[in-house]
Parts: sequence; structure tokens; C-alpha cells
Amino acid sequence: MRPMQRHFDEQLQELKERLLAMGGMAETMIVKSVKALVERSEVLVQEVFAHEEELDRHCIETDQRCFTLLALHQPMAGDLRFIAVAIKINSDIERIGDLAVNIAQATTSLITQPALKPLIDIPRMAQLCQEMVKKSLDAFVARDPELARIVIESDDSVDRLRDQVFGDLLNYMTNDPATVPRALDLILVSRCLERIADHATNIAEDVVYIVRGEDVRERGDKEIRKGLRHPAGGSPEISGTGRETALAAHRLMPEEREFLALIESAAHNLLEAARLLQVMFDDYTNPEEQWRKIRDAEHEGDAITHRIVKKLNQTFIPFIDRQELRALTSALDDVVDFVEAAAARMVLYHIEQPTQPSREMVTLIAASAEQVVKAIGHLPEFVGVEEICVEINRLENLADDLYRRAIASLFEGERPILEVTKWKEIYELLEGVTDRCEDVANVVETITLKHA
Repeated sequence: MRPMQRHFDEQLQELKERLLAMGGMAETMIVKSVKALVERSEVLVQEVFAHEEELDRHCIETDQRCFTLLALHQPMAGDLRFIAVAIKINSDIERIGDLAVNIAQATTSLITQPALKPLIDIPRMAQLCQEMVKKSLDAFVARDPELARIVIESDDSVDRLRDQVFGDLLNYMTNDPATVPRALDLILVSRCLERIADHATNIAEDVVYIVRGEDVRERGDKEIRKGLRHPAGGSPEISGTGRETALAAHRLMPEEREFLALIESAAHNLLEAARLLQVMFDDYTNPEEQWRKIRDAEHEGDAITHRIVKKLNQTFIPFIDRQELRALTSALDDVVDFVEAAAARMVLYHIEQPTQPSREMVTLIAASAEQVVKAIGHLPEFVGVEEICVEINRLENLADDLYRRAIASLFEGERPILEVTKWKEIYELLEGVTDRCEDVANVVETITLKHA
């Protein structure tokens, strides 16, 4: 074996070991975050936060190593596919760590209050998630599709436990309204665990696809199986008593109406930015001009955010928690920031034409933005918000699948490494827009659960 090839093989082995080590760290974060909840331990919460910084650093280093391998060795066939999937798995591991941090943050609030109930199903979910993460990475390193299939099948078990947790906690909230804040925090913990299982499933599905060429990604049908979405695709039409009746029912003060108008302005500005991005990608004749318009929308979003924050500091808003309103404002602003960043890369990187996957991702972004406006428009009556949030989650899942295919396509055939690097970043930013739309949906859903 030539020294160069031997060195490359050693680097691939090191990459495998790094991914396994990072997966182990993510597993540790899952275990500690839920153990902190069960044992009511602030020390464990802080350990999870410390792990996050370390994991983020490793993710950045791993990304850099993958692209260094591509640039120096220009691998072919199986090695090329392995590195391409390693880049995607690196992203999945980072998201798993972020979700464990979300659990730790919820735990910070829960351990300051009396325990609501003995925790049984949530620790079981955590154990299943930990096992799924480990097995999915083992399957990737060993290229074992059968082990990957076991992971994929385990996802339904986590879903069933999540539904059981929700049903149990719903009874508590119905019987005693004083338990609602604690119950909702526990529901959000179970949702984070479900999302961790989804990311482990992503990894396993990639293993099956790489080894056997079988596309077993069925997350788009997950909501149908669970009865959350109709097979036709969109969410059901929302019915209600109308915005005027709802506002009257809540007896909103003029200051509150003005505040809601600002939130709605932020949502509509988000939609405008998304539509400008779609125009840019559909008619790529003057990208600099479209970028300028998107930057104007981003500046307008910043101005609206500043007005909202200022009003939050001056006005008492009783119908929604102040912290949740801050989170909602920040989430809306993040979406526009990512849209602007994606448009900027197209111009600054001198992209000649958008790719087909990028155009499809932008279409999903525009659809997600429309749903965000719908969701915000139904505050504070909250009627039909759950269906809208499910649709936003569905669109984010579709964007995840499209992102994975787009990244894989970058490594098919011979492409200049600089082109691969540019498009990888653009795809990440586009996928990040739908992630941030899902963040908006999560905040809106939390507000709705507390007040509907």
C-alpha cells in the first residue's frame, strides 16, 4: 500500500473514532439532562451546559477535517460517500446535543418547584434515545444496515412513550390548572427526546441508503401515521370565531393590541424576506438587487425587534408570559437573519446559477414562512394553532431530507472542492431557515398549550 493511501486510511479511521466519541458525548448529555431532572440536580444541569461547548468545538473541527480530506485526497466511490455522510452525521450529533441542552434548561425551571409526579416514561424515553444514538453510529461505522433497521423501528417506541407522557400530563392539567406550567415543561422535555430519536433515525436511514441504495426515509409520513396530518398534505382549514371576537374575549388593552400588531409586522416582514429569496432563486438575473431588498427586509426586522423589546420593557402584557414573548421575537428575527445570510452567500460567492435542490429548499422556506404568519395571526385566540405548527414541522422534515440529498449530490462525480465548500454552506443556511421557522412554531405551540 502506498504511504499516501495508508495515511488517508488512517485519517478515515480517526474520523470514525471522532464521530463515535462525539456520539458518546451526546449520549452522556442525554443521560445527564434527564438524570438532573429525576434527581433534581443543578450540578448535572451545569455539566450538560459545559458538555455543549465542548461538543460544539468538536463539531467545528470535524467539519474542517472532512473538507481537508476531500481537498487533499479527492476520494472516490465508497470513501467519498463515507465522508459526505460523516458531514451530515456531524450536524445530527450537534442537534442532539442542542436538544439535550433544551432538556437541561427546562430542568432548571422544574427543580425549583415541587415535583409534579414520579417520572417513569421520560427516563425510559431517554434510555431508548441513548441506545438509538449509539446503535445508529455503530451501524454507520460498521456499515451495518440491519443494525440501522433496528434503530429505525425503535423510533415508533419513542413516539408511543411521548404520546403516553402527553396523555398522563393532560389529565393533571385538566384536573388541576395549577399544574399547567410544570406539566408543559415535562411535555416539552418529552418532545425534545422525540426529536433526538428522529436525529438518530436520520443517521440510520443514511446508513441503509449508502449501503443498499434504499431510500427508507419516511418521516414525511410520520405525521400521517400518528393522525396529525391528512394524506393530501396541507393542514386542515382553521375554523374559529374570528380575530375580532377573540380579541374582545381576551379584553385586550390598546397597548396590548399595539404589541400584537408589532409581532404580526415581524411575521409579515419574515414572509416578505422569504418571498424575495424565492424570487432571487427563481429568476436569477440580478441577484445583487434581490440581496439588497432582502437586506432592507433584514434591517426592517431588526427595527421591529427593537420596538418590540422596548415595548416589552414598558408595557405589562398579561395574556402571554414576558419571557415567551422575548423568545418569540428572537425566533422571528433569527429566521430573517438566516434568509439574508443565504442570499449574501449567493452574491459574495459569485454563484452563477442556483441548483435545483436549492430552489426546492427555497420553496419550502416560503411555504414555512406563510405558515408562520398564520400561526402568529391566531394569537391570542389560539384556535387551530396546533395544526399550523404540525405543518411547519412537516415542512422542516422535508427540508431536512432535501438537505441530505443535496449534500450527498455534491460528492457525486468530480466537482472542484471550492464549489463543494460554497454550496455546502449555502445548503446549511437554507436548511437553517426552516429550522428557525420550526423554532418559531415551538414557541407558539408552548404559548398555546399554556393558554388555549
